[in-house]
Amino acid sequence: IIKTEKSFFALIVSGERGRVDFKSVAHILGYKQVRLATKKEVKEITGFHPGSIPLVGHNLPCIFDSRLLLHGFVYGGSGHPTCTLKINPKDLERLNNIIAKMD
Repeated sequence: IIKTEKSFFALIVSGERGRVDFKSVAHILGYKQVRLATKKEVKEITGFHPGSIPLVGHNLPCIFDSRLLLHGFVYGGSGHPTCTLKINPKDLERLNNIIAKMD
């Protein structure tokens, strides 16, 4: 979860990407700065602790990594701290409010 000057967004990114370039994300969103949300902000905004935020159903606008579409399935948060969600990336894209994509 990232925070801009005005709002929060979810980043749905491939682990293949490595570190996220926050300057690039800020440019994609049209903001001057973005940063990771604090643990407290994540809990307040999503209702989940960092590390257990579900890939779907969080109601945040999302930035989607197009690299995920190269895979038949991706794995990520389910909303439960000990469970993982396996999902087709096309479904992940369809079920979220994707406002921007990373190539």
